[in-house]
Amino acid sequence: MDNKREQILAATEKLIATKGLHALSMQLLAKEAGVAAGTIYRYFKDKDDLILQLRNAALAFFADAMLEGFDQGSNEQKFKRIWFNLVNIEKLCKTDTMTFEQYFNLPGVDSAEQMAHEREVFADLIAFFEQGVAQGKFHQLRTELLFAIAFEPAISLAWKIRRRNFEFSQQELEQTCDICWRALQVNPETVSNQLESSTK
Repeated sequence: MDNKREQILAATEKLIATKGLHALSMQLLAKEAGVAAGTIYRYFKDKDDLILQLRNAALAFFADAMLEGFDQGSNEQKFKRIWFNLVNIEKLCKTDTMTFEQYFNLPGVDSAEQMAHEREVFADLIAFFEQGVAQGKFHQLRTELLFAIAFEPAISLAWKIRRRNFEFSQQELEQTCDICWRALQVNPETVSNQLESSTK
């Protein structure tokens, strides 16, 4: 891995995290990264290419943190592990790393290419939802809607914990996580907590 390339990406993320995307200029970036302005163009075609590669690096970070341990345990355990990974993900973000909110505000994040890349990165999670729907365990909804029901509360709580210094007890978080898990299920009173086969 090229150290200067990583140095430039880290400096770009720091500038966006601390000053906002509007403050990002190649001159300021060169200064922050400790490289000549021309050096940036040895690694990135232009500012758009730099943002694209930063998006992909940030997505890889979020995906690794979110899906840690996804291949272990029952499907309920997998779900709850991801849910808590999301609640805790903001703790991994330092003051010079982007948050979910900043990532989703990057230019091009909603492009067809980027969304296809996200589907590839989260293929195992998508398969998890699709399997639950196919087996009649989860509601017949699009994956994006199932994700919103299941995990957006965790993302919101993570934001409150980091930005607003909210504190929640472990019992409160576990109860909320259980509600999200049950909300996916067609009949949470009778559906088994484990789907018959695991997603790999």
